[in-house]
Amino acid sequence: MKPYRIKAVILRHAYEVRHNANHLTNMLAARSRQLPARSGHPVGMFSAFQRDMAVGSLEELWSRNLLSLFASPLSVPEYVTGLRIVTLGKAMIGLIVESLIAWLFYHYDIFPMLLTLIPFILNLALFALTIGLVVTGLIFRYNTKFQAMTWSFASLLMPLSCVFYPLNSLPGFLQPMAWVLPTTHSFEGMRQAIESGAFSTSHFTWGLAMNMIYFIFAVVLFQTMFESARSRGLLVKME
Repeated sequence: MKPYRIKAVILRHAYEVRHNANHLTNMLAARSRQLPARSGHPVGMFSAFQRDMAVGSLEELWSRNLLSLFASPLSVPEYVTGLRIVTLGKAMIGLIVESLIAWLFYHYDIFPMLLTLIPFILNLALFALTIGLVVTGLIFRYNTKFQAMTWSFASLLMPLSCVFYPLNSLPGFLQPMAWVLPTTHSFEGMRQAIESGAFSTSHFTWGLAMNMIYFIFAVVLFQTMFESARSRGLLVKME
């Protein structure tokens, strides 16, 4: 991968945010609308991570720039890497802004425990970006039929992710399904950090390990979907 090509992808999105106020508004509003609930803003962040990853590609499609983008020497890994950096950058800005809003307007100070929460937030970000990569691959292969998943897929996982209740409160037959989701381990770890101030190494390790597995699967799926779309000439026909 060439660093200057990754930089070009980052600059392309940075210029768009700079010249389009809607991007800045959406970036901040989507991550702040869940406040002041204690676990609300990680939910909003997870949804925003996943959405931004897929929307970044949809914007290329909507602006009819997709064909020009991949007619250049830019490779798929370079494009995905640049898009992931952009999405993480937006996430970090959103995290700082929403933490300040919670502190100033709701008197909820997250900063003392922020260092303990960041590893779990990063696990959330990685899984959300992994889902975004899968959704993007499906959009490339099956056109805009799957674009609704950009806004809805993350919500489907929330009932099993133990956002507002502990894992052991789920029915027994649902607990194994929840256990294999990195989101569950992230929220369980954050819940423990908020309640006791302790860092759960086991939840972080389990979440990270499963993230690695799912990420590898997502990369392979995305590459397969993209190559299938390119070989069938679908990139030219996408609307």
